[in-house]
Amino acid sequence: MPEQPEPKARPHPWKKGSVPFFPYADLHVTSNFSFLRGASHPEELVERAAALGHVAVAITDVNSLAGIVRAHVAAKEAGLRLVVGCRLALDFSVLVYPTDRAAYGRLCRLLTLGKRRATKGECDLSLHDLVEHHEGLLAVVVPPVDLDGDFVETLAGMRRVFDDDRLSIATSCLYGPDDGERMRQLVALSEHARIPLAATNDVHYHVPQRRMLQDVLTSIRLGCTVAGAGLNLFPHAERHLKTGRDMTRLFAGCPGAVDRTVQIARRATFNLDDLRYQYPQ
Repeated sequence: MPEQPEPKARPHPWKKGSVPFFPYADLHVTSNFSFLRGASHPEELVERAAALGHVAVAITDVNSLAGIVRAHVAAKEAGLRLVVGCRLALDFSVLVYPTDRAAYGRLCRLLTLGKRRATKGECDLSLHDLVEHHEGLLAVVVPPVDLDGDFVETLAGMRRVFDDDRLSIATSCLYGPDDGERMRQLVALSEHARIPLAATNDVHYHVPQRRMLQDVLTSIRLGCTVAGAGLNLFPHAERHLKTGRDMTRLFAGCPGAVDRTVQIARRATFNLDDLRYQYPQ
């Protein structure tokens, strides 16, 4: 990608009198609770996000909420807001975040539905299932490689359900050979569909040094050697948490994409502390 200009810092949007910084919340983070996919513990991801100055961070494991308890404890200790989330593996991936306790309950029921349909360790969900449980959920669509007409039509249908206020499109800059063209396509799609973009880094580990472990995990999942995994491995070590400054620079060509992450984090207010035992009358 061409070199982007150095971004300008802005005041913290949530606190008065704080020093200028680059507000950002990574909302697409895979931990080791996504079996043989993530290479870092939820605690490590939360602590690293706090150290980098993120305003919040989400743990979005694949079809699972298993990692959020450890992340919740670590976030309280670090003084960082945790956004409870999950990555739903449908025909394409959708990141979802409950805004309140009732929405969290619907998300739990949705995951239970998918796991009861499938064999152990799997989850079978469709877009129709998500639509039936959408109330109170914020959604970020992770677009597939091929942005064909069927996907664009599906996106339009999702907008009618979630409206542009609760729906976003994820965009990532992963240092591939066609990042610039991909970003232009997503900007055009965002304008056509009238759905805002949200910047993510599709994080799979908290620091670049974990890339080798992630390669090993991928090879185990595929049942092959690291040398034989080929293009199934990430080509570099960029799937780690980055600073708000770095993300603002990388997404200078997507106006509002970084700010959208902060908006989503502010609205996804559900906290595990909201859960209490409820006994039958």
